[in-house]
Amino acid sequence: MQAHKPDRRIERTRSAIRAAFSDLVLTVGYDRIGVRDIVERAGIGRSTFYEHFEDKEDVLRQSVTPVLAALAATVTDTPPPAELTAVVAHFSDNRRLVRAFFEGPPRRLLAHYLAALIEERLIVAEDDVALVPLAMIAAQLADSQLGLLQSWLDDPDRCSAATVTAALVVTTRAAVAVLLRPAAQRERVTRSSRAASIAAETAIRR
Repeated sequence: MQAHKPDRRIERTRSAIRAAFSDLVLTVGYDRIGVRDIVERAGIGRSTFYEHFEDKEDVLRQSVTPVLAALAATVTDTPPPAELTAVVAHFSDNRRLVRAFFEGPPRRLLAHYLAALIEERLIVAEDDVALVPLAMIAAQLADSQLGLLQSWLDDPDRCSAATVTAALVVTTRAAVAVLLRPAAQRERVTRSSRAASIAAETAIRR
């Protein structure tokens, strides 16, 4: 049997839609664009658009998922995925567009998409205990990763893409190690958390 080859016309149409969407985000802003704007910029009909995407949010999701997947893979991959440094460098090379996605509603959507990808990769062993629900852990990790990237993109000359990649891997895995602990450590962590809470309450009273 011959391997199935993707229809080039389909890919050209999808690429045109994604390119039109990115151009509009840069020139108009995510909040102010609609499907009508996208199809006019892409030079296609509305029915053609809906053959490939549900709405503009779906265009965003499908556009960023491959990139976010590389970030989410830091949770489990050892060594880190080879494409991660390239992804981080891509962020720097396209920082004007990336920063447009890192503002307002797109930023919240990116965090939501990334958290979902991270949660899928959080593996809890039989003797592990999650200190909080996995969805909360995934949300924290997603916000932390995006926050680090966003801060770097404000001034990427401060350090290299390789350094940022290393920071993403180290901080993500450290957080996972703390938030997903062997059951034997549960009581110790609980005692420590209670002590911290008591100290915080005492400080507030003062």
